[in-house]
Amino acid sequence: MARPLLVLLLLLAGCRAVPANRVLPQRSPDGAYAFDFDHGVPVIREGRRTALRDDRAPFRKGSEVYWLWSGGGRLWVYVAPENAVYYYERTPEGWRRRVWTGERSAHPERDLLPPPGLYPPCPTSK
Repeated sequence: MARPLLVLLLLLAGCRAVPANRVLPQRSPDGAYAFDFDHGVPVIREGRRTALRDDRAPFRKGSEVYWLWSGGGRLWVYVAPENAVYYYERTPEGWRRRVWTGERSAHPERDLLPPPGLYPPCPTSK
């Protein structure tokens, strides 16, 4: 009896929900776009069409890369080892990757901010 219970507990432990900032494909809030990686390279798709394949991105898919869409239709990416934040936004010329510096302006209500939940949880001390 103990062995089936142990197997069940191990299965349940491995079935934890994936954090929102690690879900792939990651759908935009309006459902029009999906972010994913293709062989480690970031891509944004519109339906079946690839709208962006960022071969020059300074990051690849990895255990310390996190992503999340914001309500403004921007895709945010946090690269933990470099403590760098990038965002993709759609422009008339197409999707563009930008570096988020965190600088504040004289009009903070207009400042771009990463969405809540982009960053991984802080490690807890035990």
